[in-house]
Amino acid sequence: MKRLSVWIVTLFLGMSAWAQEQAIRPLEVPMSFSGTYGELRHDHFHGGLDWRVGGKVGDDIHVIKSGYISRVSVSPWGYGNGIYVTHPDGTTSVYGHLLRFCEPVARRVEEEQYARESFSVNLEFGPDEFPVQQGDVIGQVGNTGSSAGPHLHMEIRDSEQDLPLNYLSRDVYTPVDKMSPQFHRVCFYALDTLPVTGSWRIYNLTQPASVRDTLVLPHRSYVAIDATDRQEGTGSKLAVEEYRVTLDQTLLFSFKVGDMPFDKGRYIKSLIQFDESRGGGRDLVKSKVDPNNLLADRITSRDGGLIVLEDDAVHTIRLDAIDEHGNRATVHYKVRRGDDFTPPERDTSLTYVPWLWYTQNVVTDSTMAYYLPAGALYDNINFSYKKVGDPDPSRGIVSEVWQIGTPDIPLQMAGELEIAAAVPEGLEDKTYMANYGKTLTHSGVQVRFGTYCVAVDTVAPSISFLGGKGGIVNGSTIRIRVRDDASGVSSARVEIDGRWYLSMLKRDIVSLELKEDRLKRGKHRIDVFVTDICGNESHETREFTY
Repeated sequence: MKRLSVWIVTLFLGMSAWAQEQAIRPLEVPMSFSGTYGELRHDHFHGGLDWRVGGKVGDDIHVIKSGYISRVSVSPWGYGNGIYVTHPDGTTSVYGHLLRFCEPVARRVEEEQYARESFSVNLEFGPDEFPVQQGDVIGQVGNTGSSAGPHLHMEIRDSEQDLPLNYLSRDVYTPVDKMSPQFHRVCFYALDTLPVTGSWRIYNLTQPASVRDTLVLPHRSYVAIDATDRQEGTGSKLAVEEYRVTLDQTLLFSFKVGDMPFDKGRYIKSLIQFDESRGGGRDLVKSKVDPNNLLADRITSRDGGLIVLEDDAVHTIRLDAIDEHGNRATVHYKVRRGDDFTPPERDTSLTYVPWLWYTQNVVTDSTMAYYLPAGALYDNINFSYKKVGDPDPSRGIVSEVWQIGTPDIPLQMAGELEIAAAVPEGLEDKTYMANYGKTLTHSGVQVRFGTYCVAVDTVAPSISFLGGKGGIVNGSTIRIRVRDDASGVSSARVEIDGRWYLSMLKRDIVSLELKEDRLKRGKHRIDVFVTDICGNESHETREFTY
């Protein structure tokens, strides 16, 4: 019994020390970030830290605390090669865009890929399979997945809630940061007086700190702010922790990122001025608070964040941008009320219907029906639609073309679109809902606001080998371009000598690495099979020498 008691005490003390372990840096390079927690990313908040590595891949990644590798994911998108380490203190650290995993994990992943005949895998492990000690190398920095350049994306999550935590605001990592955020652009918007309120931009201040003139605003308006943080040692535009709008001495609006749950982060489209962000523009945080904005638990507002001017006096608008270390940037504007504001004219060719955010909304007209579920909108809108084209067999279009809503209006959820079509006999399984434009691309039945039609795709994808001089092999790599100009590529399969071979399809390129442990030196045959979304198939074969 005494020996058992000693063992229990020893185990308890060991676990206590483990739980109190302070996180170390994951990289040996100087601490510098290209992205920080809470950055605005159009449709989500950045949930971690992007560590800079000088534009090169291959640096060792060290696990920041002891624990065990609980999950590994491989995908052409997202984190690319991602590794998850669970720690005894109730957190999980996540490392994304890796070039490669440490050898035992890499071997296990490749075994699973061949067993499943799939590049993309998501594997989970128990505490005894891959335990790690603080500082162990778990992989190398890469540029895989949805990455624009070599870096390490690292998150620390509350394991139970799967909640990403802001380690900079907790001072776990303390970069030199005495620089204030910077305002890049400030816009003011007037609210119109239609039955369902809309807005339009009246000021676009591209040098926000240099404005000295008094701005004339309507009775009700709001402001949208483009600001980013700065830190010593990096030119990257980083996250602002808090935005504030004050009218005279009254706080009208404040938003503080805090720890952002993944599900709530999707409501970023209600926080930003979406028409400015759509298509890759800048994200401006707007003071107007939409009724279906579930980020309201971290928003403080008065009058819904609107600037309401009840008299003709000159007032002061103050804007503050504050980073996680308390550095602050401030701009002031003198404003007064004016009543000579006229909303832009409506497009009279469109049909308008008031839609409410808290109900299901439906519109039907001749050959079209569109259903939008309750809660899909962030605010009430004037929904608009019209028929913009007729069937065009030369392009494979077998229905009328409909403009559904306005793409500048954000949606939390997509709607279901039905369009009647005259499908040629025998081609029912070759039809798809298409985004209409210079080209037709597959949209699926669940669609957001845009322009759509039903199209037929009977053409198989194209396959072309992109080899080096004298053959299809460039070093130890084979690359193949696969394209489909209609419904889009659904899958690509590569076989060498009649057996499945590991390859990755990303942005119309199939790539594979030839490895001696998988392929003997000599002559071989490669077969590539590509299928589009409508089931059209292509097959190309080549011989090569490795």
